[in-house]
Amino acid sequence: MQWSKLKTRIKALICPELQNRIDFYVTRYREATDFGTEAWITIDGVKAFGGGHYHRFVPYCQEWHRSVPDTNALPYLSSECKAIGQGIEDELDKREIHDTNQIVGAMRSYLDLSIKEALQSDNPFIKALAIIDRRVGKRAIEKLGIQETDHSLVRRFYELRLNCKHI
Repeated sequence: MQWSKLKTRIKALICPELQNRIDFYVTRYREATDFGTEAWITIDGVKAFGGGHYHRFVPYCQEWHRSVPDTNALPYLSSECKAIGQGIEDELDKREIHDTNQIVGAMRSYLDLSIKEALQSDNPFIKALAIIDRRVGKRAIEKLGIQETDHSLVRRFYELRLNCKHI
């Protein structure tokens, strides 16, 4: 699905009070040698969250070189290397350093999920989209019990939704 169609479908699901306040963007840097991409979300025209190829790739490489004593080792050569790579991925997720594919992939997946599944999802982007969905009512929002340990985007969208007139 093309980005413009995906964005249109996601925006159509946002509750009316927030529809004109939240927007999604993706860009590709064609002049870069590896066609790096970046995705970001704005609230009232101000960038609220973002991620991209370089946002994640650079810290991953830095952590990899700190974790693997043999700098000539490739991540796919051994199970030890795969475990190190997964550990680095998990750490970057905790630090909220995301890749464009994680954000756009979550948006695509969200369209195939029921609201109940989306609200219970472990993926922070899917859960954040469910919180601002027009199909989610007041009681469902109040039951969520968002905590300080949740992803910043989930907390931000939760606060926005609570401040809507009808919630």
